[in-house]
Amino acid sequence: MDCFLTHRGVKTLHLRMERHCANAMKVASFLAARKDVARVHFPGLPAHPGHEVAKRQMHGGFGGMVSFELVGTVLEGMAFCARTKLFAVARVARRRRGRSSSTRRR
Repeated sequence: MDCFLTHRGVKTLHLRMERHCANAMKVASFLAARKDVARVHFPGLPAHPGHEVAKRQMHGGFGGMVSFELVGTVLEGMAFCARTKLFAVARVARRRRGRSSSTRRR
Protein backbone atom coordinates (compact mmCIF):
# COMPACT_ATOMS: atom_id res chain seq x y z
CA MET A 1 0.00 0.00 0.00
CA ASP A 2 2.86 2.41 0.79
CA CYS A 3 4.31 2.00 -2.71
CA PHE A 4 0.93 2.72 -4.26
CA LEU A 5 0.52 5.91 -2.23
CA THR A 6 4.07 7.03 -3.00
CA HIS A 7 3.58 6.41 -6.72
CA ARG A 8 0.27 8.26 -6.68
CA GLY A 9 1.88 11.22 -4.88
CA VAL A 10 4.80 11.41 -7.32
CA LYS A 11 2.40 11.82 -10.24
CA THR A 12 1.24 15.21 -8.97
CA LEU A 13 4.42 16.32 -7.18
CA HIS A 14 5.41 18.83 -9.86
CA LEU A 15 2.00 20.53 -9.66
CA ARG A 16 2.09 20.69 -5.88
CA MET A 17 5.63 22.11 -5.91
CA GLU A 18 4.67 24.80 -8.43
CA ARG A 19 1.79 25.85 -6.17
CA HIS A 20 4.04 25.59 -3.10
CA CYS A 21 6.56 28.01 -4.66
CA ALA A 22 3.87 30.40 -5.92
CA ASN A 23 2.23 30.55 -2.49
CA ALA A 24 5.60 31.20 -0.81
CA MET A 25 6.21 34.10 -3.20
CA LYS A 26 2.79 35.59 -2.35
CA VAL A 27 3.43 35.25 1.38
CA ALA A 28 6.93 36.75 1.10
CA SER A 29 5.65 39.68 -0.99
CA PHE A 30 2.83 40.31 1.46
CA LEU A 31 5.23 40.31 4.41
CA ALA A 32 7.77 42.53 2.63
CA ALA A 33 5.09 45.21 2.10
CA ARG A 34 4.19 45.39 5.81
CA LYS A 35 5.57 48.13 8.06
CA ASP A 36 5.70 45.82 11.08
CA VAL A 37 8.05 43.38 9.31
CA ALA A 38 11.73 44.36 9.47
CA ARG A 39 13.14 41.76 7.09
CA VAL A 40 11.92 38.88 4.93
CA HIS A 41 14.26 36.00 4.15
CA PHE A 42 13.19 34.51 0.82
CA PRO A 43 15.45 34.15 -2.22
CA GLY A 44 12.61 34.93 -4.61
CA LEU A 45 12.48 38.57 -3.55
CA PRO A 46 14.77 40.90 -5.53
CA ALA A 47 15.96 42.53 -2.27
CA HIS A 48 17.31 39.21 -0.96
CA PRO A 49 21.15 39.14 -1.02
CA GLY A 50 21.18 35.74 -2.75
CA HIS A 51 18.48 36.54 -5.29
CA GLU A 52 20.74 36.55 -8.38
CA VAL A 53 22.35 33.24 -7.43
CA ALA A 54 18.95 31.70 -6.69
CA LYS A 55 17.62 32.96 -10.02
CA ARG A 56 20.44 31.15 -11.84
CA GLN A 57 20.24 27.95 -9.81
CA MET A 58 16.58 27.48 -8.92
CA HIS A 59 14.60 26.76 -12.06
CA GLY A 60 10.83 26.65 -11.70
CA GLY A 61 10.54 28.52 -8.41
CA PHE A 62 12.38 29.64 -5.32
CA GLY A 63 11.10 27.02 -2.90
CA GLY A 64 8.59 27.33 -0.11
CA MET A 65 10.69 28.34 2.89
CA VAL A 66 9.95 31.87 4.10
CA SER A 67 11.13 33.44 7.33
CA PHE A 68 10.83 36.98 8.60
CA GLU A 69 11.81 39.32 11.40
CA LEU A 70 9.33 41.60 13.10
CA VAL A 71 9.84 45.21 14.12
CA GLY A 72 9.52 45.66 17.87
CA THR A 73 10.43 44.02 21.13
CA VAL A 74 10.64 40.39 22.11
CA LEU A 75 7.37 40.77 24.03
CA GLU A 76 5.66 42.13 20.92
CA GLY A 77 7.04 39.19 18.96
CA MET A 78 5.69 36.78 21.55
CA ALA A 79 2.29 38.49 21.36
CA PHE A 80 2.34 38.04 17.57
CA CYS A 81 3.09 34.33 17.99
CA ALA A 82 0.29 33.96 20.51
CA ARG A 83 -2.18 35.45 18.00
CA THR A 84 -1.02 33.22 15.15
CA LYS A 85 -3.18 30.27 14.20
CA LEU A 86 -1.64 27.25 12.57
CA PHE A 87 -3.72 25.09 10.32
CA ALA A 88 -2.90 21.50 9.50
CA VAL A 89 -4.79 19.24 7.17
CA ALA A 90 -4.56 15.56 7.93
CA ARG A 91 -5.93 12.67 5.98
CA VAL A 92 -8.29 10.65 8.10
CA ALA A 93 -8.14 6.90 7.61
CA ARG A 94 -11.47 5.33 6.80
CA ARG A 95 -12.69 2.61 9.08
CA ARG A 96 -13.50 -0.70 7.44
CA ARG A 97 -16.74 -2.35 8.54
CA GLY A 98 -16.63 -1.13 12.09
CA ARG A 99 -13.04 -2.18 12.79
CA SER A 100 -10.58 0.40 13.96
CA SER A 101 -7.27 0.62 12.13
CA SER A 102 -5.46 -0.95 15.11
CA THR A 103 -7.56 -4.15 14.98
CA ARG A 104 -7.74 -4.52 11.21
CA ARG A 105 -6.45 -7.78 9.81
CA ARG A 106 -3.64 -7.59 7.30
